[in-house]
Amino acid sequence: MKPIDIEHEVLLALRNAPGRTIQLISRAITTAHGEGPGWRPVANAVMRMECRGWVCVVSEEEVNNIWHPGYGLTPAGQEMASRVHAQRTNARGAEVSV
Repeated sequence: MKPIDIEHEVLLALRNAPGRTIQLISRAITTAHGEGPGWRPVANAVMRMECRGWVCVVSEEEVNNIWHPGYGLTPAGQEMASRVHAQRTNARGAEVSV
């Protein structure tokens, strides 16, 4: 996946369920066949999006006695997620021939 594709997937994953850790985001965008980015590209995408102001830390979760941040969308991130969702919806509509 290209970095922009990973960012879009992260936006959509957080749009549906805020407060996810990097590990949970990575699982959410991986297919049942294990296809998708690993946790490191997802973490890089989240950090880039945090710098842009689209994502922020909204919670913390303890995993094996280690605290991990849970990320959510900022208002700007919610707007970007809505745009991505609309683009995907429009693209699917264009694929259907009449």
